[in-house]
Amino acid sequence: MTPTRLLALIALVPACYAGSVAETPDASTGDATTSQSSSTSTGPDDPATTGSTTATTGSASDDEPDLGALGYTADDAREYLASIAPMVVGRLLSPDEDNLIHHFGADAIVPIVEAWVSEPAFADTARAMLQVKLAASGSKDGVDFELPGNLAAHLARNDRPYGELLTAPYCVDPVGAEIPCDTGAPYAAGVLTTRAYLIANASRFNLRRARRMMFIFTCSTYPMDPAVQPRIAKDTLIPMFRAMTKEEQTVPEAANGFGNGSACYSCHGQFSAHAQLFVRFSQDGLYHPEATGLQDPDNELGRSINGLYASHFVDPAAAPLEVSQVLNQLVDTLVDAGRVLSESPAFYPCAARNVLEYSFGMSEAEAVDIDPKLLAELTTRAHARDLRLRADAAAGPTFGDLFVVALTHPRVLQVVIGLPESKP
Repeated sequence: MTPTRLLALIALVPACYAGSVAETPDASTGDATTSQSSSTSTGPDDPATTGSTTATTGSASDDEPDLGALGYTADDAREYLASIAPMVVGRLLSPDEDNLIHHFGADAIVPIVEAWVSEPAFADTARAMLQVKLAASGSKDGVDFELPGNLAAHLARNDRPYGELLTAPYCVDPVGAEIPCDTGAPYAAGVLTTRAYLIANASRFNLRRARRMMFIFTCSTYPMDPAVQPRIAKDTLIPMFRAMTKEEQTVPEAANGFGNGSACYSCHGQFSAHAQLFVRFSQDGLYHPEATGLQDPDNELGRSINGLYASHFVDPAAAPLEVSQVLNQLVDTLVDAGRVLSESPAFYPCAARNVLEYSFGMSEAEAVDIDPKLLAELTTRAHARDLRLRADAAAGPTFGDLFVVALTHPRVLQVVIGLPESKP
């Protein structure tokens, strides 16, 4: 099945099971630009096992799909699980798993996927997913681009919340030990304070760093709903970002296409707040407490001195400050920003979208069309699974929670192997 067909079905096929559908958070989605808006299961009495997971008789709990009741066969279950096993655990189905499918049919899907997220190979899946999303792996010029992936693998391996991608006060080395991050900053905010993230997303005015942060972790693009992200007052920005009409634009480079041209303020009134968080990080990802945030008069627009990038703010006293505002909350540094993003209503629906995007080989542009109601329901189920399994559930769902609920949801199953009533 092609990714395009997959997307169309996820977006359109109706749910054919009992259960409520949660309302989706109001978060814009789309490919980020600076110019436009996007705005436990039943089975026989003799259980078969795979790994440490046992399929037992009984009915599914409210937050677990009862796939056997939908009419899928053992062949359907085998087809589906065989199609996703390489992406989730990097292998084919095992004989034990095949035996479980033989005994329990579609009721084997949930326990098998549950077992997968406890396998050592699942940590490598979390690593790969983040490496693909951030386009960061390997090493170059002495910079370790594996740090974001190391953190993802560490969180998956230790059943830690997915949100710690943005809130972990440490980085992780190749053997899984916690280490200081590599930017030299006096704080750490997960992947946001790795040179890998900062170098991969370096750009004038720190626009790409801000844009990718919001898109990857909240699936938001500019301009956003002002109720979610209020705009900074016009008169606090440098003149080029105040313009809303061609006549107001006084900077030739902006008028010729940089940023939003003649409608800069619609996006940069919000961009400015998020980009400011990166004002002390140079193009090589190192932290400079002495950064001024001021335009280098001898360099291209948006660049400051010493490989740093210019602030949006016109006041020389405000330009170097990391204090800002994210999703209508005041923040002091990226530490606060990471916490605010990880606690936002859009964070886990976006995480669910990232899981589906990776698991089924979609592009970001294709994943934009995944039904928001499906993502909201996956979020509800991930929180329910987290609450059922962990004492510290308030910290939020894990990589394992997200993969289990996404890959065992009836609508996802329908997409990959079809509706059971349509099968011969």
